[in-house]
This record gives sequence, C-alpha cells and structure tokens, in this order.
Amino acid sequence: MKLADRERVDGTSVTIGRRVYYRNKKYCTSKCYAAEYRDLDGKQVCRNLRTRSRTEARRKAIEIQQELESGIVRAPESHLTVKDLIVTYLQSMDAKDAAPKTKWKYRADLNKLEDYCLEAQIRLASRFSENDLYCYRASLKGQGYADKTMEAAVVLAKQMFKWAWRRLLLRDYRLAGASFPKAKAQPQPCFTSGQVNALIGAAKGEEKLACALMGYAGLRIGEVEQLQWDDLHVGGGRFTMIHVRRGGSSGTTKDKDDRFVPVHVAITPLLGSPAKRTGKVFKAVTERQLLKRVKELCQTCGFEDPKQYKLHSFRHHFASLCANHNVAYRKALAWLGHSSSQMLDLYYHLHDEDSQRAMEALGESAGAGAGDDQKDAPSEGNLRAMGQSRIEKTLQVPEVQGLVECLSGITERAGFEPAVPERAHWFSKPARSATPTPLHKGNHVFVVENGLSIHGVYVGYPWLSTKMRQGVRQSLHAVSTLHWSRANRGNRLTACCLRPASRCPYRCIVNL
Repeated sequence: MKLADRERVDGTSVTIGRRVYYRNKKYCTSKCYAAEYRDLDGKQVCRNLRTRSRTEARRKAIEIQQELESGIVRAPESHLTVKDLIVTYLQSMDAKDAAPKTKWKYRADLNKLEDYCLEAQIRLASRFSENDLYCYRASLKGQGYADKTMEAAVVLAKQMFKWAWRRLLLRDYRLAGASFPKAKAQPQPCFTSGQVNALIGAAKGEEKLACALMGYAGLRIGEVEQLQWDDLHVGGGRFTMIHVRRGGSSGTTKDKDDRFVPVHVAITPLLGSPAKRTGKVFKAVTERQLLKRVKELCQTCGFEDPKQYKLHSFRHHFASLCANHNVAYRKALAWLGHSSSQMLDLYYHLHDEDSQRAMEALGESAGAGAGDDQKDAPSEGNLRAMGQSRIEKTLQVPEVQGLVECLSGITERAGFEPAVPERAHWFSKPARSATPTPLHKGNHVFVVENGLSIHGVYVGYPWLSTKMRQGVRQSLHAVSTLHWSRANRGNRLTACCLRPASRCPYRCIVNL
C-alpha cells in the first residue's frame, strides 16, 4: 500500500501516512491516517487509524507496537450477524453436551433477543452496544416478564457476546460495563407437615408413596419417576437409604452427582416389605398427571388458594422441616443435592405455628433461668436512670481501677484542682516556637499546676499524635494528684510510674 507523508514512529516498527488511491484517472490522498506494519505471522497489514491528527496517529501506532510485543492478535472487523451468532452459540452448547432442558431454555431466551434486534434494526452483532442491552431489558419488562426471567435473559445475552469476543468472533466486548440490580426471588408456596400428611392420606395408589418421597425425602418429580427398586438399600429388615442417581433430562441428577437420603419413618410403611423387586418403583406416575392430582387433592382437603401449590412445594416443605429440626447445613445440602446454601435459604419457610412454638420455647427457657428474687428487681436501664448503675462503676482495667481506689482514700489539697483547670505548659530543650514542639524520647518536661511545678524526663514513642500527647499530659497530672500529699519534698517528685490501659500505646514516666 502506497502512503503519502510517510513517517516511521520512533521506537516502533509501524509506519504512518495517508493512503494514496486512484480515482477518475487521478491520484488522490485520503484525509485520515493509516498504519503499515507486519503482524505476528509476518504478513504486511495496513490499518485505518480513523484520525486526521498526526499526533493521534503516532499514539495509535505506539498502541499497535505494544499489541505486537505482548502477542495480542487483533481480530478483524466482524460482519457476523446477531442471528448467525445465536446459531453458533447454540451449536457450542450442543458440543458441550448441555442438558436438553438447558438448551431449550437458552433457545427460548435467545429468540427473545433476536426478536428485539429485528425490531430495533440491529443486524450486525458488533453493533450491539451497552445501551441496546438496557433497551432490551426495558422491552422485556414492557412485555410483562418477571424480574428473574429478565435477569436470566440479560445475563445470557452478556454471556453470549463475551463468548464471541473470547473466540475472536467479535473485535470488542462492549457489554462489560453493563450492570443490573439482582432480582429477588418471588415467594413460593410451601406445604406444612399437616398438609403433607393430609395429601398422603387422601391420595390413592402410587400417589401416596410419590407424595411421601417428595415431602419427606426432598426428591424432585423427575427423580421420583425414574426411581428403581435397586436404588433402595435394605438394612435390619427394612428400607434404610435412598440412592438418588437419576432424574435429570440427561439421564443423571440435575447436579450430575449421586446422593443418599435416609428413609423417613413416614415413608417406611408405604414402601412395604423389602422383598426382592426390580424395575421402576412407579409404573403410572408422570409429572403432568401427578400435578393435576395434587391440585385436586388440595382443593378436596380445603387448602387456602389450592391452585398455587406445585410439586416443588413438597421439596420446600422438606427443606423447612430440616431447618426447623436443627439439621446441620451440610447434611441438608447433601440430602437436597445442592452445593450452595443460597438455595437452601430460598427453600426455607417458617410457618406461623413453628414460629409461635419457637417463641414459646424461648420464653420457657428465659423463665426457668430467672430466680424468684429477681422478679421484683429493677432492670439495669432503671438503675442507670436513677444513677445507681453497678456496671458504670465497674472499671475493666485493673491498673486504672487501683488508681481510682487510691485516689478515693486521699484527701486532696485545697485548691489543687481548680474548677477550671489551667492549661499545662510544655517546654522541651529547643526554644518554643509558634508551632508546638513534638515530644521526643528523653525530653525534660515541666508541668505547671497552680504555681507548682513538676519536673520529669519523658520516656515514650517519638511518633505520638496530638491526642496521645494530651493523654500523656493527663497521666502526668494523675501521677501528681496521687503522690503530692504523700511526699511533698520541695515541690518535687522522687519517682513514680503510671502504666495506663493496655489499649493505649504509650508509657509515661516521671523520674527525678
């Protein structure tokens, strides 16, 4: 490529200039600068810098040199359409062997994105910007989708564009700065133990065992459908353990891991004798049929709003049952087949009856611990209001407590502490200036109180702040108050040492 006004940028292997082209039998020069260099494969490349400023062109040439030195391969301008990108991304999901339900959900969400791009006339994937993502979410909200549905669709869109950028299908990832508030999960219906027992009693045939396994073992409906007699372990003449290893759309469990759930006492009589049997436990139970029957049974039993309940409400009941009976988190997670406690928190429901029983137990424990002599005793809040608090008079630091006890037994000298204490004057070896001289180790210190002086040598840290120096001054004053009436030898202290609370990082010593 021929360039006019060629210049090799200092410190780089990049040449900048204006492109020369031929039009109408005349040579023309472009207004924007271009960069000419060789890429990592040794091929000559000419890139349009999209600027008319020579200074800006030099700066971009330096950026190109940095990309070459760091090994970054800049993807060419992409002409990939949004529709083709969606097809390519779904094909990658097939290669990853994703579950059929996952692929179905992804396809449904990406179809919403494709419809929006057609409506907004966004054809190329490289033209989809952060503002378009916000508009896409607003479009979903206008169609009446729930918050969790909108969050899943938007996160999937960001995930797809980031995947294309990492595989060099797109030059830039333009959605990195987009963020949305985390959607809150909607309250889900949950059976109580009484309702589960009522449904089991009203059900017929295999429905009884299916409801019991979902309500007292936490099995999903898919796991119930694919449960086999070989998955039930026997011990002591009865069924003791359920081995959950099927139930997902791909032939395994939803989380791809096996788990073991102990058999609840409510399930044991419904399983019958542990005779040798093979094949599936349920012959005629299907998800749609059982859901219809559960809603009919809820209405027959007289539950409030029977249409709200789902088959997953049994699983919510089992998680709440574990929580209300103080089952350890790790055990509950293992039984339910979850690796995150957030899902267990989502499943947990505290019913009014359970809450009332917990409060009554709390009241009984509090009543048992209180003695008869404390029934008429005033509370600490009332004692504090009357100025009779015992807590406020108890000091936590033994050194300071001992100091207060010594001071309380000494008659202070009249006028030693005036109503408005005078400011202590500090002098060190250097002459005092307008700015207070910092306190250093070994400085001689004079404290003047009511015309009486105390002379000492400071031993401490040179980095004390102003607030700490004030604490040192107060400590010196406390020492003088403690020892003055004991040993008044020419208005001078023989020796004393105060060790304040351990939280204070300084030590103050007055020594003559």
